[in-house]
Amino acid sequence: MPVQISIGRVLCDTLILIFLAIPMLIFHKWVKPYKRGFYCDDESLRYPYLESTITRYELVAVGMPIPIIIIVLTELYRVYFWEKSCSSQFKKYQCGSRKIHRLIVRLYVFLGYFFLGVCFNQLMVDIGKYTIGRHRPHFMEVCKPNIGYTTCPGDHKYINDFECTGTDKKAIHESMLSFYSGHASFSFFIAWYISLYLRARLYRPLFSRLIVPVIQFALFFGATWVARLIVPVIQFALFFGATWVAYTRVSDYKHHWSDVLIGSMLGSSIGIILALYIAEVFKRREIPPAHDSSCQFGLIPIDSKNVANVEEGIGVDIPISSVSRPQIITARQIVLTGDERGPSIINNTAPSPETNKVDDLHLLEPVK
Repeated sequence: MPVQISIGRVLCDTLILIFLAIPMLIFHKWVKPYKRGFYCDDESLRYPYLESTITRYELVAVGMPIPIIIIVLTELYRVYFWEKSCSSQFKKYQCGSRKIHRLIVRLYVFLGYFFLGVCFNQLMVDIGKYTIGRHRPHFMEVCKPNIGYTTCPGDHKYINDFECTGTDKKAIHESMLSFYSGHASFSFFIAWYISLYLRARLYRPLFSRLIVPVIQFALFFGATWVARLIVPVIQFALFFGATWVAYTRVSDYKHHWSDVLIGSMLGSSIGIILALYIAEVFKRREIPPAHDSSCQFGLIPIDSKNVANVEEGIGVDIPISSVSRPQIITARQIVLTGDERGPSIINNTAPSPETNKVDDLHLLEPVK
């Protein structure tokens, strides 16, 4: 039966995102950062002011569309290419009496969780910035405090009662928001969330290159080989971009290295937790059963009768009582015997010299 979609739940999800966005607006418009003191001989606060290599607006203008485009293209590819021959295997949705295409539902789910993560991440960043109030490396250059800027007493005294004499009030406000790096946190959140999303949604089980080299060679010039390269390249590009953004925050004297490190770690944590435990991308793979003869989604055909469906030795269970079924071979079920091959790469224990057999046989014979 079709899955009913509740309008109330959709409205509730929308309201939650709005409520999460309101505190961010309050922080940026009306909240003042904690006023922290300083040591006038602290050289880490006397760097020159430089313009950002990547401004906040540039980061948002690039960082927001890229995940949206990747998610949309991925779901379009799944629906209209991978799932084209087996669309009947997937859930049907409707709202009231109106049918809702599964593509719309998937975009709502994965984009919705992405926007939720963006709100979570930025809220955490703002709480840290305005609560800690750590000075940026160019604080002295921008603030120009009336005490300790031009002359510094030799008693290494902590200066807490000071006033900024700089004219750029916005820059002074920003100079007290060093901890932790929002650029690094946002970039690594995107890198982790999208990388895990791609790993889950563009699922393509493959044989081990060591176990079935012939099949690997046969598929070398096919679309499967190309698809295996696209996803890792995209994932590398995401992490490369995130790392570069983080490095520029240090080289531009916008953050201390520890601010960038903490931002990268917290952004990564939010991305991983959101993808694995909230969005549950690996539980939403939606892989049809391998015994459906009309559906070869996610499978590597060996011939017209035998189909391999594996990933790291995990096969698809098919009832033994089936009258007719294809032979299912998994990486864990393939063993190598014979003295000339040495011990099996799957079963590390050497074959018994008496029987020259593997005690726990992992070969599935097709039911006749």
